[in-house]
Amino acid sequence: MNEKGANIDLLFRNGLKDFEVLPPPGVWDGIHSAVKIKSRTFVFMRIAAVVTVLVTLSFLTYRWTRELSGGLSSPVIAINVPVSSPDIFNIIDNPNYLPEIKYNPIKTSSGVFIETSNQASMQNEIETTSSPEQIMYLQETKSLSLLNSEKAGEPSLTPLNASKENSLKIKYPDLLYSPENIITKPKNRWSIAAMASPTYYSSFSSGSDELSKQLMASEQPLVSYSGGVAFSYKISKRFSIQSGLYYSSLGQMVDGINSFEGFQKYVNSKGAPNFVVPTTSGTVYTNNPDVFLSADGTDRVLTAYTNDVFDPKKASLQYLNNTLSQNFSYLELPVILRYKIVDKTIGINLIGGLSYNLLVNNSVYTTIDGNKYFIGKTEGLNPLTLSSSLGMGMEYNFSSKLSLNLEPTFRYYLNPFSVTTGSFIHPYSFGIFSGISYKF
Repeated sequence: MNEKGANIDLLFRNGLKDFEVLPPPGVWDGIHSAVKIKSRTFVFMRIAAVVTVLVTLSFLTYRWTRELSGGLSSPVIAINVPVSSPDIFNIIDNPNYLPEIKYNPIKTSSGVFIETSNQASMQNEIETTSSPEQIMYLQETKSLSLLNSEKAGEPSLTPLNASKENSLKIKYPDLLYSPENIITKPKNRWSIAAMASPTYYSSFSSGSDELSKQLMASEQPLVSYSGGVAFSYKISKRFSIQSGLYYSSLGQMVDGINSFEGFQKYVNSKGAPNFVVPTTSGTVYTNNPDVFLSADGTDRVLTAYTNDVFDPKKASLQYLNNTLSQNFSYLELPVILRYKIVDKTIGINLIGGLSYNLLVNNSVYTTIDGNKYFIGKTEGLNPLTLSSSLGMGMEYNFSSKLSLNLEPTFRYYLNPFSVTTGSFIHPYSFGIFSGISYKF
């Protein structure tokens, strides 16, 4: 018995080792109601206190600046101060500085005629020396003008709003300082620039059809060009808006299309095009009846004059070239926003905007001995396209009005040139514009 009592703890532990009892369902409801949820009221009170302090400081600063500006009164002019021209400043509207003084005329030995008060303090300030002392705190002087004195070459200063009883006149034969008109130079908000750039033109397809991939595989971009005149208006120190008129020439080359001349005498049909060539930019129709087109081992050229019907070699047609060149010309009206990042001798601008492009020329040709041989044109082109542009502009300022500009620009056409192939093919171009800008 004593042995069991000595191991009673071990007995209870082994006996209750795997024993589990679930609490009644109502116990958790009582515990949950006693749990205290941490409140965030203190955090919101701190935020409200910070906002209140900021608003109070802003209001007090505003009232203080208003009181400072409201305390400034009439401007006066100080003469014979050691500066290059008279200083015009505002005095404090304080009665201590503006006592009521009745002035009496006094003529000094140096020829200075001054109407002043009979107070000894005022008379002591005006000495009969060769030059008048510094004059400050002139009463009721809102504007002064130079008048001709009794003697030629002796100007005098008099208040325009002074009355006969209360006036101050200063006559001095050699007045060293006279009021000068301060001319503020207008800011150069407008500028005009002449810009030009070689342009690399290409395109990519947003579809996955096999026809578009085959057409793009045989097409190569041509180096094109763009140039025009741009007008810019400076909205603020950093921002400016730009527009103008540009002329752009874009193009691509289609490989694997053989062209011959001398076919006109074999043509029976009249009016309808003899050859049709689909491209990613549209469908090429031949308008020149003297040209014959064929494709090497493919059905890229659609025509009734196939190889089993007509053989250009047997007909002794003159071979021209195996490529076709498509050329598109546009008039561009851009609307561009410029942001100046660096405003120094070498300035840097961030450029971005939109351009409306109007088709003005459309031609297809081949080249022989450096000369263009006209073939036809591309049908199905959109007459108006919209493009977006993004670039970085650098300008070197020769002077405050003349600068040299260099602007690498990437342009993406939002709508395709044509949708005749059934796939949306979006062109893009990259160019480095350079030119001269004049500010006025």
